[in-house]
Amino acid sequence: MATNAKETAKQENGSKVFFEHVIEKNKEPTDKIMLGVYDGYSPEWRDTYRKQTEALKKYLGANRGYEYSRDTGVMPYIENIAKIQCGVSVKDRWNPMDIVLVKKNKKKIVEGTIREITNIDGMSKEAKLTLLNSYMRETLKEKVLVGISLKAISKTKKTANAEVANAGGKSTPIEVDMVKGSLKCTLTLGKKKPFLFDTGELGFDMETAKGGKIHGQSRNFQYSKDRNLVQTDLTPKGKDAGAKLGKVSSVALDSFLGGMGLERPTSAAKHKHIPPVGKWNETDKKYWVDLYNKLNSSGMIDFGEVAVYENNKKVAEGIEDVIEYAIIYETKNADRSSAGRFSSKLIAMEWANIWITIIKKGKSKEWCTALYYGAKKEFGDSNGPFLKIY
Repeated sequence: MATNAKETAKQENGSKVFFEHVIEKNKEPTDKIMLGVYDGYSPEWRDTYRKQTEALKKYLGANRGYEYSRDTGVMPYIENIAKIQCGVSVKDRWNPMDIVLVKKNKKKIVEGTIREITNIDGMSKEAKLTLLNSYMRETLKEKVLVGISLKAISKTKKTANAEVANAGGKSTPIEVDMVKGSLKCTLTLGKKKPFLFDTGELGFDMETAKGGKIHGQSRNFQYSKDRNLVQTDLTPKGKDAGAKLGKVSSVALDSFLGGMGLERPTSAAKHKHIPPVGKWNETDKKYWVDLYNKLNSSGMIDFGEVAVYENNKKVAEGIEDVIEYAIIYETKNADRSSAGRFSSKLIAMEWANIWITIIKKGKSKEWCTALYYGAKKEFGDSNGPFLKIY
């Protein structure tokens, strides 16, 4: 899938056009039409669009007569109301829909109803959002208004899945738990690539009560930035490999951690013990050495080999030397990702501390379940319904 907003827009508009041609006209769009929408269209993308469309057709059944919206039409109409009337500041935290279908013969009714229920005098924005979500659940169930979230589909996956999310609560939620011994925060520096930590994340594995396997990682997803936000991302393994669940909403994280008396680690740019490049002092260094020693003594984190390599030769070992060398590498800008990966690894250690605290409190299952539904954007009445195709 795309790595920037412009490319994502092209790909999603490609899905929109493909959906409309097949579902409404009963034929695939020509290559000329698709290339006019998405200049990266290829046989591989045609295969992806076919899988997406078959999954959508199966969900819609005999329903036809839709208007397909992304950049114009009902989708930006709803997003604008959610922002202005309902207090939605980050759209994807509320509803990750990428394309919206609305029945043409009911579009005016849908838009009028949404405008009416979100424009009630004296009602809080939170209450208006609850009403909006409730109405969208009703219209999704009737297949009148269908918001669609598109996820990556593995090349080896023969058919895509369509799953309704957040459309009626989780009366029987799937339980998820950590795979014992899977927490890894490798601190090997320079072995796989000069001047860089072998990985920049805290990695972990989870398993659902139904046997589904999921790999998670907490890291900075843009290493080129010296100091950036660390996010937690979940990706299914096995038969659904490659179909990301997505990044866990900060709202879901804060909701769970707040109930435990814990706080989410701050971003590297705001952390009081991660100074700008070249501004390190002994107090900052000691903070991270002490945290490592605390984590290491728990025996619950796999740190790998805590050592530094240069030219395939070990030149130092131990947490003090690893930190000293990492500071040197980022100060000299030895690699454009040195600083970003270093600060990501430090925040990953704080996430490791969060995990250990939760596990010791006997709440790993609740925590993993919260992460799972936080990635699915299903964790409360403030989240809108959508159809996920993956």
